Amino acid sequence: MSEVLTLQEKQEDEEAEESEDDMTCGDLGNGLGRRPGGVYETESNSEVPNEELKQHLRDALEEIEILKVELETSQRQLEGKGEALRILQNMAVFNKATSHTKAMLQKAEEKKRTLEKEINALQWEIEYDQDRFKNIEETWTEKYDRIYCENAALKETLKLRTDEVKILKSENTILSQQHLEFLAMLDVKQQKVVQENMSFNKTGFTDITGLELAVLGACTCNPSGEPCSCAKMSAVTRKQLLQLKQETEHLKKSKDEAYIMADAFRIAFEQQLMQRKDQALRFTQVNKLRKKETKFINWKRLKEDGHITSQGNKKSLGQKLAGMLISDADCRTIEELHNPHEALRVLVDLLNDKEEALAHQRKVSYMLARAKELKEETSKQSKENNLSGESITQKNCQYSTTESQESSHCANSCCQNPGSQNSTCSTYNTKVLKNSLRSLRKSYSWPPGTMHCKENDAHEIGRTTDVDSTS
Repeated sequence: MSEVLTLQEKQEDEEAEESEDDMTCGDLGNGLGRRPGGVYETESNSEVPNEELKQHLRDALEEIEILKVELETSQRQLEGKGEALRILQNMAVFNKATSHTKAMLQKAEEKKRTLEKEINALQWEIEYDQDRFKNIEETWTEKYDRIYCENAALKETLKLRTDEVKILKSENTILSQQHLEFLAMLDVKQQKVVQENMSFNKTGFTDITGLELAVLGACTCNPSGEPCSCAKMSAVTRKQLLQLKQETEHLKKSKDEAYIMADAFRIAFEQQLMQRKDQALRFTQVNKLRKKETKFINWKRLKEDGHITSQGNKKSLGQKLAGMLISDADCRTIEELHNPHEALRVLVDLLNDKEEALAHQRKVSYMLARAKELKEETSKQSKENNLSGESITQKNCQYSTTESQESSHCANSCCQNPGSQNSTCSTYNTKVLKNSLRSLRKSYSWPPGTMHCKENDAHEIGRTTDVDSTS
């Protein structure tokens, strides 16, 4: 009952407030109307029974609860719809805003794929380079080991060579002392002869002066110590042999130059013949074309009934050809010619002159190249002679003692039998010449006829030396 009374009191308070407001619940009138369904006090003091009031209250409470539930559900629906609207708005914004990002993502994926491919290729290259570097390292280690072993062997050989050089230097000092002692023991004339021979040795006669010294020093025919005439003749013949060797080398070089010149002339002559043939063929072709052109021109003239074109403004053949040439003299000679045969003949002569000039230039170039080669060969030979001279002087000093004994015996025998000595010298000279010619034939491929001539010359040289020795 207390609850019902409180509810009634609340309703009365609400009705009092509503009665005070003229504009309650959308009442736009004068505010004197009443809300439908409301509970109002009547003027009549009719009392409503309590049970009906309770039932009305219960119904109102049920309706209130139902309305509350509906209100909650509607609020939840509104909240869900609001969230859905927010989600849809966010989705729309996201779709609009992420179109560019999608394109960027696609590009990024493509770049990623390309980068992965490049990374794979680079990894393969790195592996290949690593394998290659390993192989190179192994090869270089092998080379280093091999070079180290070779270097060790070369060091050992160098030590041996240095020991040999030291021994040879000591022997050279001993031999130089012996040489000075030997010069001190000789007379003034013999010392002059030895000095002359040494000067010849310095100038280039290194391979004979040692033998000359051995022959002159080993001759014991005269008690005064001077060499005999046989020893002097043998020394002179050996000098002549060296001179003849040099002459043969010079003749060989000149013969090679002659062969080169002959080849150059032959090549130039063959080229001229081929060019003459080509010119003759072209000349015949030009004649045929000229005949055809003359026939065509005559037929054209007959067709046109004697119509002659004015040729005053046209250039002649000589003037056209003169425009192609460079020199003024040739231009003048060809401008005067109007006949095509004569113009072609003059052009052929000019072309032949130019070909001859070119052939001469080739010959001069061959000669200059050969001269340059000769200079280089002479410089190399001079260097080799200097080196060989030093080695030969050492060898001659070593073998001077042994050869002195043999030459003394030979000198004694030659003093007793000069004819036998001359014959042996001549045979020795001919043998040396033959050997030199054979070596030249091996080094330069000469024809066999020339070699027979050279051998005959060698026999003649040997005969002349025999005659000189007998005289």
